[in-house]
Amino acid sequence: MSGIEETVEEFATYLDLEGKSPNTVRMYSYYVRKYLEWGGELKARSALRFLASLRRKGYSNRSLNLVVQALRAYFRFEGQDDEAEKLKPPKVPRSLPKALTVDEIRKLISSVPPLKRRDRLIFLLLYGAGLRVSELCNLKKKDVDLERKIIVVRGGKGAKDRVVPIPDELAEEIRKYLLEREDESEYLLVEVRRKKKDKLSPKTVWHLLRKYGGKAGIKVTPHMLRHSFATHMLERGVDIRAIQELLGHSNLSTTQIYTKVTVEHLRKAQEKARLLENLKEV
Repeated sequence: MSGIEETVEEFATYLDLEGKSPNTVRMYSYYVRKYLEWGGELKARSALRFLASLRRKGYSNRSLNLVVQALRAYFRFEGQDDEAEKLKPPKVPRSLPKALTVDEIRKLISSVPPLKRRDRLIFLLLYGAGLRVSELCNLKKKDVDLERKIIVVRGGKGAKDRVVPIPDELAEEIRKYLLEREDESEYLLVEVRRKKKDKLSPKTVWHLLRKYGGKAGIKVTPHMLRHSFATHMLERGVDIRAIQELLGHSNLSTTQIYTKVTVEHLRKAQEKARLLENLKEV
């Protein structure tokens, strides 16, 4: 094993112990490897020259922001906290999440043939439980309690477990799906192959969304279904702190972005107050 590979492997272990998600560990390790192969040193100035080279290659501010986060984590791992603090990420405009309408969700799910029970369940868990795609793929049978109608999402973002209640309809869909399963996999959702069934991969989820989304004439991603879950909950008057817990957000500010997506709940509250109408009585 080369010196760079050994360093990256140790860095990945550090990130894992810090509670970073598998996707974050993978992305941070990738960019740190590129930095070291480029000849990067444990200095902010060196990192800035590396970032400038990526900018010339066409990297966006959003991508550069991710590189900066990876290098800052690496500098801290190496004990260079002062150099890490000197690295400032470029400003990235925070875009509002795109949510589907209820009719679009209905149309999307209707595009899945009744016999494709696994595919239908994927859609229902992303939208009906607000799961991240990584959480969906890592969900195990033992984490689903159909009697109490809850699922335990283990090791979500920040390595935090959370409990998510599921509607009766979703619990019934899971029960029917499991009755049809003949394999002994510990995972709730599995790949469908000729010889064996493995844990469902995020790549398969993306493929299915493109497939059925194209059939329904709707552009959709796993995160859009999660966004739709949060937006529709908010529209129906669910307290934002409850939504925060259901989504597994550590900070309320992350959840509050959904208040910018919809004004329907605000409009209803305003109509209920009838402020201007009350002025006529004065």
